Amino acid sequence: MVDVERAGEVRLRLINGSASSNFTIDLGAYQGVLLTVDGNPVEPLKASLFPLAVAQRADILVQLPGDGRAVPMLARGEGRTLQAGIVLRPPGAAVAKIPLEGAVAGPMVGLKQEVLLRALKPLPAKKIDRSIPVGLTGNMAGYTWSMPVHDMIGAPVTIARGERVELVMQNETMMAHPMHLHGHSFQVTEINDRKLAGAVRDSILVPPQATVKVEFDADNPGIWAYHCHNLYHMAAGMFTTVVYRDFG
Repeated sequence: MVDVERAGEVRLRLINGSASSNFTIDLGAYQGVLLTVDGNPVEPLKASLFPLAVAQRADILVQLPGDGRAVPMLARGEGRTLQAGIVLRPPGAAVAKIPLEGAVAGPMVGLKQEVLLRALKPLPAKKIDRSIPVGLTGNMAGYTWSMPVHDMIGAPVTIARGERVELVMQNETMMAHPMHLHGHSFQVTEINDRKLAGAVRDSILVPPQATVKVEFDADNPGIWAYHCHNLYHMAAGMFTTVVYRDFG
């Protein structure tokens, strides 16, 4: 329960901190406005459903109704009826208990909304200096996962300071992988051959059999983790590093 002003505006900062579960934020009969993803501003997008993959964050602006009613916000687990949530409660509003299980399973989290997002502060226009293929591979049978770079398992992503780098992530598995890069923000530039000036973020879901391209500027020298944020996949091998040449 969160006490709020009657007919006021509330900005909610939501974080999917789960180990392996994607969620959909569901406002039911109400709508919110998506303002940022992973801390980076996007062109405002109005909706009642907001997908949130593992490790992703979102700022959503909610306008409370003028009649003083409470507004429930549900986090619906992907493919599960279990749900959680909060209630935005203006003074004196009646609040119904949120059931632990919904009537239907939560929707699958994909990239339908992602293709609509546009960065308010996109990367400056620049040619790509280095394009790096990254395979997302593995299987459920042996529960082994990997992310070969240039088809080499265990190889790092090697870059040089000042480069514009493109990562081409091709998911060869039947599971979705929320991919996260430390130390940088990237811009989503292509989803399944559809080019776009997408959101700037640091975590992007790559659905089964999908290909997602992102670009970032190599402006933070170091050795940075780059991995699937499904922690069970990461622990089983879907992990590598981004390494700057001549660092250290």
